[in-house]
Amino acid sequence: MEGNLSGFLRQSKKAYLEAVNAGKGRDWTVVMGNEAGDLDSIASAVAYAWYAHNVNGTAAVSLVQTPRADLHLRAENLHALELAGLHPEAEILCIDDVPPSEPFPSNRFALVDHNRLLSRFSRANPDAQVVAVVDHHADEGLYKNTADPRIIVVPTGSCASIVALLYEAHPEHMTAELATLLLCSILIDTSGLKAGGKAEEADRRAASFLVPYASALDNHTEVSQLVSQAPQDIAALQELHTTLQEKKASVAHLNTLDLLKRDYKEYNLTPATSPSREILVGLSTVPIGFKSWLPRHPDFWSHTEKFMAERGLTVLGILTSFRKSAKNGRGKHRREQMYIVRNDEELAKKLFDALDECGELRLKRKTFPDFGVHKGFGPEIRSRIWKQQNVEATRKATAPIVKDIIEGRGKAASL
Repeated sequence: MEGNLSGFLRQSKKAYLEAVNAGKGRDWTVVMGNEAGDLDSIASAVAYAWYAHNVNGTAAVSLVQTPRADLHLRAENLHALELAGLHPEAEILCIDDVPPSEPFPSNRFALVDHNRLLSRFSRANPDAQVVAVVDHHADEGLYKNTADPRIIVVPTGSCASIVALLYEAHPEHMTAELATLLLCSILIDTSGLKAGGKAEEADRRAASFLVPYASALDNHTEVSQLVSQAPQDIAALQELHTTLQEKKASVAHLNTLDLLKRDYKEYNLTPATSPSREILVGLSTVPIGFKSWLPRHPDFWSHTEKFMAERGLTVLGILTSFRKSAKNGRGKHRREQMYIVRNDEELAKKLFDALDECGELRLKRKTFPDFGVHKGFGPEIRSRIWKQQNVEATRKATAPIVKDIIEGRGKAASL
């Protein structure tokens, strides 16, 4: 393997696919983030694969759970990869690059930015083993006997911070490219390390460790000056954060299907209303408000139904996160939620009523005309829409609430 990150990614991708075609995919450890494919997942997977290769001597390859044709949906990811000098076409292994098979051709997995192996990797794969977990989501208590390391730190703003801190004991393996990629992820996930925001001590410590290495800062100031400043006070970092956020919010060219799948996670749940069956629940995070989206996309209704039907979803939650425009600069952060339920009126009532009462999310019920449209779903669809008054609650907070409501594990109001 080449000694630089770009060469490692290119060669590990090529060698892994050759191994799979030769029936030797089990010789490799697949390092992957969650299926939403955000920058935190990509950066963390790349960084941990490089770490496993250099520190542990493991044959490791990073995998992105995003189809190659959908990589363009996240402009911020492509910008961060470009800043890091990485080339997605040659160096990033996407899920559809791996020849489809059941079982999945590998059985050793390292999970970053999530801590439960998806069924697509364990189905018909009885020897599937999770050998490492590095995450910042709620600990599901799995793989305690197989994962080493098993590091789950809650709260932490960015999983990339936890992975970056592994390199404190091995700084000789940190590179300018990797530091840039990890820093970009940390900045996006912590709103630029803003005081009083999502950034925790681990995020600030990781950023301080990475700054002297980062190639993206070379043209801004001397390294000695960077080291002497707190990361949130470095002007170059804030400029980088602003650019990344602008890229992330640039979605005007995307249609409804693109917006729904751009930042999407899926869950297998067993509803308390029907414990003999399992249902699929999807949550899409979208960086545009319903008032800007719905009136301009008359195909919203048909595209949303198509999205659900293609994935076999019973429930789809759409979580918007955006800034309301303001004359005097950056507007206030806003969030909204919409839930659509197919062919299950009892479940819809249970979910909607519990969300109405949810103390943590503080949802205020709205109507579709409030957003300039009339509801256009078919008769088998039940839907409801809210303004989310607790703007600090992300999907990471919403998903466990929805899970508990559907599976009947407790009242959302008490979570």
